[in-house]
Amino acid sequence: MSRYLAEALGPKLGQPLVVENRPGAATLIATEAVANAAPDGYTVLVATTSSLVSNRFQFKKLRYDPDAFIPVSLIGYQPLVILTNQETPVSTIKGLIELGKQKPDTLSFASFGTGTLSHLSVEMLALRTGAKMTHIPFKGAAEALPALLGNQVQVYADAITSSAGYIKTGRLKALGTTGAERTHSLPDVPTVAEQGFPGFDMASWAGIVMPKNAPKEAVDKLQAALSAVLSSKEFKDKLLTFGQELPERRLGPAAFSDQIKTDIPKIRELFKEAKIEPL
Repeated sequence: MSRYLAEALGPKLGQPLVVENRPGAATLIATEAVANAAPDGYTVLVATTSSLVSNRFQFKKLRYDPDAFIPVSLIGYQPLVILTNQETPVSTIKGLIELGKQKPDTLSFASFGTGTLSHLSVEMLALRTGAKMTHIPFKGAAEALPALLGNQVQVYADAITSSAGYIKTGRLKALGTTGAERTHSLPDVPTVAEQGFPGFDMASWAGIVMPKNAPKEAVDKLQAALSAVLSSKEFKDKLLTFGQELPERRLGPAAFSDQIKTDIPKIRELFKEAKIEPL
């Protein structure tokens, strides 16, 4: 997604954009690199929910200040889908909750890591309803999906792109999506909020940020170019191929800032309630 965006932005900014991968450590490596870069307007970060929100609570000490960035715009919003297998006798979120109450501790749920949105989405559901489910962390969909298909775990919140094929062939059941509105990728699957849990919104996102002291003219120029690209039908259609979307109300710096401010207390409380110890 970053590479596609860079290609679209280049002509509008009058210069090419180089995408540099800095993977690893729950986005710490990339985020720290941009935090320490010269604030000249030429270095930006594709930040995620981990970078700016959950890492605050995941780690005892960060080598960067998650508040030391200027939010320019969200570029993608990605609800997860809560899944179960054919051996688990539920087909809705309410059914899952009822099973988790009637047979406590007989359900287990996979995630792609402790403290990730895959973990927190199901944890929030359990905490808010009193359903009992045991968390089993994995290293990603490559491990979690086979465990779900083999009934070693019964529930898993996954990225739609990873699991869509299994849903379409009927090997897995989609119980609900975790965003505030239905996703275009699975339009027939109701959100968790629609199924009796109003206000439930646990989606991952990506957005462009700049170091806090970046020149205002550079920030404004990038924001204008981003706005033009992100509003185009071509980009929105491309986003769907990545399992992401970007509703109009989520465009721009104000919406991005609001997203961060909304997520921080919600994620903080979840870490506290779930008794997740920082690393």
